[in-house]
Amino acid sequence: MNSTGKSHLLYLFVFLLIFSSCREDEIVEPKPQINEINEFIWKNMSEYYLWEKHLPGNIDRSTENDSKLYFEKLLYKPTDKWSFITDNYDALMNLLKGVEKSFGHHFKLFVLQNSTDVVGVVKYVIPDSPADEKGIKRGDVFFKVNGQTMNTANYRGLLFDRDSYTLSFGKFDESGRITPTEDKTLISGIISENPIHIRKTIDIEGNRIGYLSYNQFIADYNDELVNAFKQFKNDGITDLVLDLRYNPGGSIHTAVLLSSMIAPAAAVQNGEIFIKMIWNDKINDYFLKEEGENSDNLVARFIQPEVNLDLQKVYILITSNSASASELVINCLDPYMEVILVGPENTTGKYVGSITIQDKDANHNWALQPIVLKTVNASGISDYDRGLAPHFTIDDDFNAGLGTIKEDMLAKSVELITGKSISGQARTSKDKWPELGPSIANQYIIQKQKMFLE
Repeated sequence: MNSTGKSHLLYLFVFLLIFSSCREDEIVEPKPQINEINEFIWKNMSEYYLWEKHLPGNIDRSTENDSKLYFEKLLYKPTDKWSFITDNYDALMNLLKGVEKSFGHHFKLFVLQNSTDVVGVVKYVIPDSPADEKGIKRGDVFFKVNGQTMNTANYRGLLFDRDSYTLSFGKFDESGRITPTEDKTLISGIISENPIHIRKTIDIEGNRIGYLSYNQFIADYNDELVNAFKQFKNDGITDLVLDLRYNPGGSIHTAVLLSSMIAPAAAVQNGEIFIKMIWNDKINDYFLKEEGENSDNLVARFIQPEVNLDLQKVYILITSNSASASELVINCLDPYMEVILVGPENTTGKYVGSITIQDKDANHNWALQPIVLKTVNASGISDYDRGLAPHFTIDDDFNAGLGTIKEDMLAKSVELITGKSISGQARTSKDKWPELGPSIANQYIIQKQKMFLE
């Protein structure tokens, strides 16, 4: 194994791409740079890929004219849903740091019952983004883009890969029809999203409950994360609700940091095992030989953070958007404390990790993000490919603000903590919603699934 492999950033990455179909062209000789890229792909996939033993041996890369399609042919499907390739390494690095060109509103799409019409419901808005400046907020419903009603046939073309558009917002009446309210024109901008969306302490029924809405594990914001927990410590919180419902993942190091600030002090002080990493045979053998069984590339342990809450129990809010590092925190805290999950559905189900591989010596900007390892907690639990199930099934309430006890998922957590029902507070203020049909996609699951870890 090439020793430069250790320098790659380690990611747990969830990324689903929908590719355009290609016509069958007559085979022509690949351009020299395509040959170079194809060699780069094969060299690294045959070295690092978790399912390296299953790489097809009957593909002649010298005749492959589309490097992205060649990469796809190598993947071990349907097991591998996550590996991907990009021809824009710089954009990928920005994305992993939470920097991207965006409108700033995260939404969920639904097909209306007995219809092909599609509506979008805003989940949350990034502060100081174009959407925030236009007054868009959680729970807002839009049904037209540039004057066209969204449906299952046109929503992709209307919503994605655009620098600007006009959204028509509306409200549902009692019959389930949408009454138009106003149009808002948005122009995308470069946004750096602070993953700490909300931090607050809630005093109720003699309990001091810390609430953290955390939307991505980004190492660049570790200081802010530590400061949030210092404030929880100063507030003397008795319980913690960690809201990961929209968190697609992020830095493993940040996941270890976050967990070390939550976990029982004994586990942290003893440096207990947080995660084990299993690579393909030759990578495992390399790390064992060169670094030993306690290699940082094989085992990650709790660290000594600046602050530790020494909790015995944590409440974590989840949805199907909770992925990778979010699931890692849940699975790896479980051997040491009671982890109570609240949400409408299972998490994504991603227990494997990837690394970013760039060909630094080449004259191109391509990079690979192949799956290279699987993650295992201290009890040996992994392979949760169907996701982690909530202990208490509660819908995501778009009608109430995040961090308020009128919001159902947080309300349920508070009920569990206090032992007293506050369901009246959580639900009496709801507007009437129609029976929405199935969710067809989130903003980041149509063409660019951004569930990643660094």
